Amino acid sequence: MFCPKCGNQMDEGSKFCPKCGNQMGSAQTVAVDDSSGLGILIPRNTLALWAYYLGIFSLLCGITAIPALITGILGLRYAKQHPEARGAIHAWVGIIIGGIALLLFLFILIISILHG
Repeated sequence: MFCPKCGNQMDEGSKFCPKCGNQMGSAQTVAVDDSSGLGILIPRNTLALWAYYLGIFSLLCGITAIPALITGILGLRYAKQHPEARGAIHAWVGIIIGGIALLLFLFILIISILHG
């Protein structure tokens, strides 16, 4: 078993890495093969992925823009707390596209009310 933060080899069942002190056993981990053929555990940033997909979908349906913004912010927070999880780019895409879609949705709503 290897530490997902520093890559140090550890004993199976260890709760903390002896080299960097990283706590093991995150609930959101997935095994990934590295170039050496050994598996390492990398946490997933599912909130960032949700933000990304909700942001893209919000271009078609403006109602998902607010959830895209919320999950994007939460995904960024998770990426800061767990740098090995990555996902900051997906979170930013969800925030930016969700924000643009929300502004467009509100603009169309206001125009339709004024001319309606």
